[in-house]
Amino acid sequence: MIRDTDIGGPSNRDAIPIQDLRSFLNDFPALLWRIEIARSRIEFLNDYPLHPLGDSARLFLKNRAFRKQMLLPEDAHLLDKFLDAVSQGQTMATVFRVYTPADSIMWLKLTGTMNSSDPRYYYGYLLDVGDTVDVIRDIQRSEAASRMRIENVPTPILLVNHQSLRLRQANAAARNLFGLPSASTGTLPHFSEISPHLIESLGSILNDLPSQPWQGVLEFCTTQGETFKAMAWLNWVPWKQTALVRISVMPVSDNKRDDQKLARNLRSTFSGAPNLSAMLGQALEHPDISKRCNAVMLSDVHARSNTVQVYGAGAPLADMPAGETFSYRGTIAEDIERFDLDHLVVDDTMDSIKPIDWALFIPRGIRSYFAKPFYDEEGLRTVLILCSTEPERFVDVKPDAFDHVLVPLEEAIRSFRRKHGR
Repeated sequence: MIRDTDIGGPSNRDAIPIQDLRSFLNDFPALLWRIEIARSRIEFLNDYPLHPLGDSARLFLKNRAFRKQMLLPEDAHLLDKFLDAVSQGQTMATVFRVYTPADSIMWLKLTGTMNSSDPRYYYGYLLDVGDTVDVIRDIQRSEAASRMRIENVPTPILLVNHQSLRLRQANAAARNLFGLPSASTGTLPHFSEISPHLIESLGSILNDLPSQPWQGVLEFCTTQGETFKAMAWLNWVPWKQTALVRISVMPVSDNKRDDQKLARNLRSTFSGAPNLSAMLGQALEHPDISKRCNAVMLSDVHARSNTVQVYGAGAPLADMPAGETFSYRGTIAEDIERFDLDHLVVDDTMDSIKPIDWALFIPRGIRSYFAKPFYDEEGLRTVLILCSTEPERFVDVKPDAFDHVLVPLEEAIRSFRRKHGR
């Protein structure tokens, strides 16, 4: 155990009472130890039982043969690296798994460092980190589930195994675009069947993906052999022991007929959403929106009652109630009507004097936005607002830059109002 002479400090006045230190060591929820390096001798500084290991934890640190029995073989190199660091007096931490007496698996963490005031000794602790591992796994599962939810995204999305290049998943829009079988009726083909001319150049693109997403125009074809060009966005998606490549595809339109078809597809997707916030969430998934925005907002203008109701989607607006009501005065809608604007851009909300910016945008970290008005027979009815947490994200953006998404979205919103009431 630790002795009074082991505790040093700049002065007695600044030293922690030895009784307090002993109490701390005994209460610390890990097995504390120190190794006298020259003599290869370990000493335990407290009696923490480290359930369900008990005395096995001490024997694990002492006895190499016993350690080999407890340690999962695939984690042995992790512990070897830690012990090498101990012998060289280097600060080190590692996490590994052991079998418990009940034959279950337990996650442990070893952390240690040299005592700078007495380099003969190396101090450390052995800690159960099972709860931490469970939390990390839950976070990873949540993130993976979020990444994998592509079915309701309005634009075509493919998930491709980065090694085999076999299609793992395609949402409804992608199956429709490429003529792929549905998930329930057939196996998805190899990526080469929908992009035979891309295979040779794909390798160099994939090599850079883990650190840098890629976008550009690629040539695809349907399973029926019809070729077309499309803007594509490729992103790296970690998945189990390998990784997937998420490919968002937006066909490059050659004529108005193609534009109309794309608009109908978007409007159909938006119309399938259960509520206005869900529609906005689908719009936020569109590559042309997501690459510039963190949130999408709808201002539902009620001129007769002199109010606006606001709906939103995206992380900055997660705490905003659906249909939150604000006075019409001082809003984006008022500025648009007052100055007869076809769109409104705010480069930095921190420079704004509009009440709505300080009431709604700034508290949620939104620094810039692009607002587009839509009218009906009664006047201004809807304002769709694209939001970013970065300033000046919409500098020099043309008024119609997002019309290919916002117009079908507004049409779906109008249909939703007619169906569910104003």
